[in-house]
Amino acid sequence: MEMQSIPVGYRDTPQDEEDDEEDTFSGDDEIDELGMIAASSPQPNQKDPALKRHSYLTYIFVGLAAIALLVEVLRGKDGSLSLNARTKATSDDLSTSSGTTGDNLIIEFTVANLRTNSANCSHVGKMLQCIPQHNNATNKFRIQLYPSWAPIGVKRFQELTEANFWDDARIFRVVPNFVSQFGISSYPDVQKYYDSLGNLKDDKVIGSNKRGTLTFATSGRNTRTTQLFINTADNKFLDKQGFSPIGEVLAAGDGYGSMDVVDEMYSKYGEDPDQGMIKEEGKDYLEEKYPLLSYFVTAVFV
Repeated sequence: MEMQSIPVGYRDTPQDEEDDEEDTFSGDDEIDELGMIAASSPQPNQKDPALKRHSYLTYIFVGLAAIALLVEVLRGKDGSLSLNARTKATSDDLSTSSGTTGDNLIIEFTVANLRTNSANCSHVGKMLQCIPQHNNATNKFRIQLYPSWAPIGVKRFQELTEANFWDDARIFRVVPNFVSQFGISSYPDVQKYYDSLGNLKDDKVIGSNKRGTLTFATSGRNTRTTQLFINTADNKFLDKQGFSPIGEVLAAGDGYGSMDVVDEMYSKYGEDPDQGMIKEEGKDYLEEKYPLLSYFVTAVFV
């Protein structure tokens, strides 16, 4: 089994450290300031009523101004939250609104050319487009990725999905009750780019290769590129060989199927498609030699 993805470079993101500047006060300055205040203040034996009223009004005015300034600082000029409060709200929004972080990574695949519906197919150009008849006629299934299982592999799969790498990708190796393998782009330039990035380092094997799990293909240690397979049987013997699952096919839901869709991927070509020719000629080779291969129409985060 040639089981192969692309090195992920993790960049350190050091925290910026800001040196707090301490205010320093001169003892002489403090004495001078206090001396000026004392010189301008009325002496205790002066009992001018007008001056006394004026002092009271001054204290009241200063107090009101201080309160107004405090409110301004807390609320902001536009009546919104203070800067610190806005920053916290923004960070909270970011941490809860993203659908592609943490363990909340679900991808919906739409598949064409499923094998059991030949009576419901039509040619579009050279390709045979089929709509499946099972599970309310859905040709969709979903995969949940688990960074806790394989963070390096999940990161690469996420990047490939965001780049629309899976569009038109053929499931070129389907061995019933074993695996359905994919991951070579139908566009040679795209594949050459990802191949040029080199191989991924291995993740530790945490999940097990049971039926329905998604795993990067590999040809040895630290050789993962862009190829993966879905286990269509319990292949736990692969665990000891270093194959680290990165996710699993979810149970069927409203508008999408599960492993019933994966099991319908066209298998009559077996292992005949030449991976080297797929990389070299892409769709031209596939459409001419293997027009019935199942392939992904789209793969999107949901």
